[in-house]
Amino acid sequence: MTQTPYPWENPQQDYKVTLAKRRSERRYRSLQLAKTLKILLTEFKKYDVNKFNSEILDWIEALRNNAEYIDDEDFSSAKKFVAKMKRELKKLEK
Repeated sequence: MTQTPYPWENPQQDYKVTLAKRRSERRYRSLQLAKTLKILLTEFKKYDVNKFNSEILDWIEALRNNAEYIDDEDFSSAKKFVAKMKRELKKLEK
């Protein structure tokens, strides 16, 4: 008796390679978020705003150190934090 794959499964697909690609993509996206936060930190310093510095630096360090192992929840919360910081910067620019 042979095992028949489900219609959504690709029998020629190597799942180890797929998982490695996903991990690599997540690492790249995490490092990009860290780079964006570094730019935002520079912009906040330009406007002489220091109340977000420690939080931004914590996120930068966490994203850089755990880029390969960051999970979905941490990544989405990092994206939300970046969006929040962008909104705060837009308020300062007005």
